[in-house]
Amino acid sequence: MYRETIDWGVREFLKYLFRPKGFEGRVAAACVPVLVALLGGNWLVKATAKGEYTFEIGSTNVIPAWAQWPLVVLFTGIFAFCVWVGWKRFNRENELRNRKKVVVVEGRGLREDDGSSLAAAVPAEIVGHRIPVILDLRQRRDGVIVDPVALLPEVDTTRRIVQQCSKQNDRQDVTLVYGGLTSVPMTFLTGVVFDDEGNIVVMDWDRTREEWRTLDRADDGQRFIVEGLEDVGTSKEVILAVSVSYLVRTENIATTFDHPVVRLTLPDVTSSHWSASKQSALAQQFYDTAKLLDGKGVATIHVILAAQNSVAFNLGRRYDKRNLPNVVVYQFEADMQKKYPWGVRMPVNGEYQPTIMRT
Repeated sequence: MYRETIDWGVREFLKYLFRPKGFEGRVAAACVPVLVALLGGNWLVKATAKGEYTFEIGSTNVIPAWAQWPLVVLFTGIFAFCVWVGWKRFNRENELRNRKKVVVVEGRGLREDDGSSLAAAVPAEIVGHRIPVILDLRQRRDGVIVDPVALLPEVDTTRRIVQQCSKQNDRQDVTLVYGGLTSVPMTFLTGVVFDDEGNIVVMDWDRTREEWRTLDRADDGQRFIVEGLEDVGTSKEVILAVSVSYLVRTENIATTFDHPVVRLTLPDVTSSHWSASKQSALAQQFYDTAKLLDGKGVATIHVILAAQNSVAFNLGRRYDKRNLPNVVVYQFEADMQKKYPWGVRMPVNGEYQPTIMRT
């Protein structure tokens, strides 16, 4: 705990030390040696060690006396002006920071400890007072969800808290940041209910680095391979198996469902997901596939999703709540006979409240 606090303090100090500065800081710093030289005049330092060694450090002011004091006044004025500009900038940035708010929604559900705070990891470039909001979806069973029905109100409560924070300020002064470690159905649901909250900065937990990160990497160009659309026929219910971090296995699907299967699969499930533009493109493919299924007369899409938290959240945000078919997103349980024992029916297409569907 103390180590994390010290690490955070060191990082914040380094950010402050190397923060972008205005021109006035550089100009004021340049004035200091000029003023020292002008005011130094003639001076001499002489030292003798036991009468044997002597060294001298001296300086002679080569600027005429008539020009020295006008230059001192000029550079003193420039220095004072730069200090005044810097002070005004500092006050303006403080006012901006105090007016703006950053609502940080952190979902917790896959581990019992609180871990590293998402609010402390929000980049300094996102200006505003941090307001942490915890979406606690834990049931004290080390990531195992005992009663999923009890978790649904928590998502709605968090949404109401965020809306209340937004109402207290102009919408343009509020930034929403989301990151979490929660089950796939609850993460997708969070994305669905937060879809109307405008622009959201999405972060994710890096298991290798053990830290929160933004989606700031370059797009590697990988996209879903779509398979199985031709096998849908006239079926009203379809399985949409989305493989991002792991491959959704056919034998696992067969333990629970017998509907036609449409697949969205990344060519390399180990590829990086740390690109916002890549995730946006994958979410668009997901949306386009759902729209094609709607065109084929599908009434319910059963989504089996193996993906990182940020991906599941962004797929939920992209799903059209008004015009696409009903959608149920399922929880994977490897040690159960039915590998997908329950799912969350999302509040879309006339469904105003999420519900739990058991298989």
